[in-house]
Amino acid sequence: MPLNLRKSTSLLSLGAALVLPAMPAMAEADLADIGTTEVTCTGGAYQTWEPGLQLWLQPVAYTNKTSYDTCTSSDPNITSGELLVAAEVKSSCVGLQGSTEATLTWNDGSVSTVALFRSGVDYVHGAQAYVSIGWVVDGPFQGDAAVMMSSITPNDLTPCLSPSGLTGLSGPSSLRLIRHY
Repeated sequence: MPLNLRKSTSLLSLGAALVLPAMPAMAEADLADIGTTEVTCTGGAYQTWEPGLQLWLQPVAYTNKTSYDTCTSSDPNITSGELLVAAEVKSSCVGLQGSTEATLTWNDGSVSTVALFRSGVDYVHGAQAYVSIGWVVDGPFQGDAAVMMSSITPNDLTPCLSPSGLTGLSGPSSLRLIRHY
């Protein structure tokens, strides 16, 4: 089923709105900030898998190095960042099983840890994209939902059918951190 990013963001906000009444310590003024984008970044991603991804789940060494050259943030000191993921995961060309963590090192030296619980190839507005979704679990923007999208190069995923599999993807990438509480 294709992922519609707008619907996913709305669902994250809706889910937060449903949970909030159970949190009596929340101030009413905070409710207006639900769904507020706190960070938007653009840059370039380079992802690798060893061995290459196939159509079935298998253990792989996964790396993602993304340079976010331009960020607009609710914190004026944060204007760029570097994302790094290096993990042993079970993955396939269809998606990731389980979760992993990413480290976002911001230009001001601060570090955010993002728990990624879903990654995979989706069709967004008719184009193939590698989409990861998670939560900031530590550091600046803790508690925010994270949505990372990378355009896929090459657009042809037939390497998934070859004996060596899909070993790497690179291309433009974007990041959004969205307040959900």
